Amino acid sequence: MDITLKQMQIFRAVVIAGSITKASRRVGLSQPSISQQLAKLEERLGTQLINRNRTGTVSLTPSGEYWFKFSDEVLRKFDQAIDEHEKRYVDNRVFLRIGLSPTLRGRFLSAAARIASDEQGFAKFEVSYSTTSSELVEQLRLHQLNCVIVNDDALAEDRSSFATALLFRDPMVLLVPTELPAGMLERALTKGVKASQLDAALTRYVEISANVPMRPVSDAWYRSNLPYATPAFSAMTYVAATDIVAEGLATTHVPLSLLPSLPNSVRARLKVYTLSGMDRSIVLAMPKHLMTLPGYANIFKRLTDFCRHEYAQNVPADSVLELPMPERARPEKELVGGRATAGVPQNFQ
Repeated sequence: MDITLKQMQIFRAVVIAGSITKASRRVGLSQPSISQQLAKLEERLGTQLINRNRTGTVSLTPSGEYWFKFSDEVLRKFDQAIDEHEKRYVDNRVFLRIGLSPTLRGRFLSAAARIASDEQGFAKFEVSYSTTSSELVEQLRLHQLNCVIVNDDALAEDRSSFATALLFRDPMVLLVPTELPAGMLERALTKGVKASQLDAALTRYVEISANVPMRPVSDAWYRSNLPYATPAFSAMTYVAATDIVAEGLATTHVPLSLLPSLPNSVRARLKVYTLSGMDRSIVLAMPKHLMTLPGYANIFKRLTDFCRHEYAQNVPADSVLELPMPERARPEKELVGGRATAGVPQNFQ
């Protein structure tokens, strides 16, 4: 049968992305081109591979299930063969294509670039950003990336395919402007307080993109603890939300791992408060077969060591404060509070 690797790549991309529209962005082809290639593949096989509903979401037919598993296996082996070829015949060149969230730009990104460029055989360092871990894992599956820093939950279905290392526990924190009057936050957390009695920044918050998994948890926290605060601002990234808070306009939730990468001019205009029950495990993931190549294995180890021993401990001891929550304002299921630890919170290490 005249079936090409390109057709299998497109078919697999559509299945993983869940729709032709989303796959179009992943593989860099127009939707008509993808539809045409899928039609040719189905014509050559003499069977329908996918069903599409009215929203464009695809599902697999029984034959589609078979050919998806086959295509995935063939393409994985093909990629491994290319990597093995480079290992044996192209002098162990290292092409690191790393994916991460905008939260880790700045100090982390510069360290990752330095670590990669120090490796013998280094050829190229490429970085790709995404606002969600699931998108990065999808690109890792499609071999568009070969290294990602993601929320551990996003790897649930693919853990056996990748080498992983826990980098740090990343708690969410509450950011408020430093210019907030003393005692104002504690007053805001008191039951029965009126919005008119508070600084305007405490009556507004920055909501993060709905694609970010922590969004529902963050919204629930505001409903429970600052019920009069409205999502007056919306931002695609935590970095953008931080800039709005630094202007004294609102409050927001961000991961603690963002702090080391903030410019001093921004960091100086923020107060950071601990929250409990709102954290995630951040992991490094790389295809297992790359770990047999010394260059990639060394980068994996050095990135892990950097995150555990340098980046995660780069928060000044006095930078994270205990949330001043009055006893009478504590909900039955304690969402916030807890005592601040000395130095960096323990679950960040």
